[in-house]
Amino acid sequence: MHSRRVVCAAVVFFLLMSGLSDALAKRVDEEAYRYPYKDPWIATSTVSLMQGKETIPGGAIRDLQIKILEGRNHPYLEGKGELLYRFYQQKTPAPLVFILPGVGSSAYAGSARQVAEFLAGYGFHVLVLPSPFHWNFALAASRSGLPGLTGKDAEDLYRAMQLILNEVKQRWRAKIGKIGLLGLSVGALDAAYVGKLDTAQHKIGIATYLLINPPVDLLRSVRRIDDMASLGGLYSENQRDYLESYALGLLGEALRNDPGSPDYFLGWDRRIGLTDRQIGYLIGERMQRAVGDAIYAADLALNLGILRTPISWGDRTQRLREAHSYTLTEYLKKILIERLRQMGNARIDPDELNARNSLPAIKTMLENNQNFFLMHNLDDFLLTDQDIAFLEKTFGDRAMIYPHGGHLGNLWYSANQKDMLGIFRPLLN
Repeated sequence: MHSRRVVCAAVVFFLLMSGLSDALAKRVDEEAYRYPYKDPWIATSTVSLMQGKETIPGGAIRDLQIKILEGRNHPYLEGKGELLYRFYQQKTPAPLVFILPGVGSSAYAGSARQVAEFLAGYGFHVLVLPSPFHWNFALAASRSGLPGLTGKDAEDLYRAMQLILNEVKQRWRAKIGKIGLLGLSVGALDAAYVGKLDTAQHKIGIATYLLINPPVDLLRSVRRIDDMASLGGLYSENQRDYLESYALGLLGEALRNDPGSPDYFLGWDRRIGLTDRQIGYLIGERMQRAVGDAIYAADLALNLGILRTPISWGDRTQRLREAHSYTLTEYLKKILIERLRQMGNARIDPDELNARNSLPAIKTMLENNQNFFLMHNLDDFLLTDQDIAFLEKTFGDRAMIYPHGGHLGNLWYSANQKDMLGIFRPLLN
């Protein structure tokens, strides 16, 4: 009798351990993963090579705009007060995937175009919106004009998504089945918070979410990006100008090649000719510049009084330069937090703001909602070991963790695209 109890206990223990193993995140084996770039900076820089062919089989690509909020035009902005978005439309009824791109990216960003065309090629409608940190979204769809509060950004996104969805159904007669949402980088963080809204309100009915390379701790990521941008201080102004011109020329030459060629992304480590430090500076500077663009547009349209430099039809450069002088941390402390304090949140500080707007704030929902999936990279420079442990524990076997790829640098890789398709394929049924 005693031996039978021991055997039963062993069986129960085995089953429990088996269940635990099944719940563990799927770390992709390094030997089996043939992604060519082990340097995360080189890997991340391949994002700049991503582009679309500007065609999809059996469908149309439409560049569209929609009025979200009234009174958002300004003479110096040439009437840009409508939200610009992109619709990849199938001719036949199909599921739809929304894409939210990375920080400061428009609806036409190369990474979003490449992912959209990939999904459209397998029969999905795709709708791409700009990032809340892109000047067009800050101007046309952000009620505050000050992006950076993830929950509020998600509310603005959710409202815009509903209006856009209705428009493509009514105006373009799109026949839409099940709906998915894919977010890239900070767009993945936004997507998670949109999911919180839709789970409660069901106004869209999103069936599947895929978060790709989201930051876990937003404040730490902001400081990391600022550190990268600050590397420009190691160079003179002429050296910075040369670096930026060199990078633009290099990309211009690379983007003239056929993006459908099997070797399009190969050999980039030999062609790029930049150090990790130089790549880090260029990435950080681009992200900071995007936030400056958003400050410039929102300050004009909403008369926020942030920027003090005079502006005229003949000289807008100095005002734009002032907007670009803000680091992300300065934007957070001097603009966002200051505005919140003026609105009655007198004691709020960066740590409290971060706790309210990062992934850990919605950990329980992410743990319990089986419709959320994650793809991330171990060598993403915005992550710490603690962040990786959080993601693996939170998502369990709904997470795919790749050994290489940097930050979004393996979106184009065949194994990643296969996994991406595998997550959204059930929507086709």
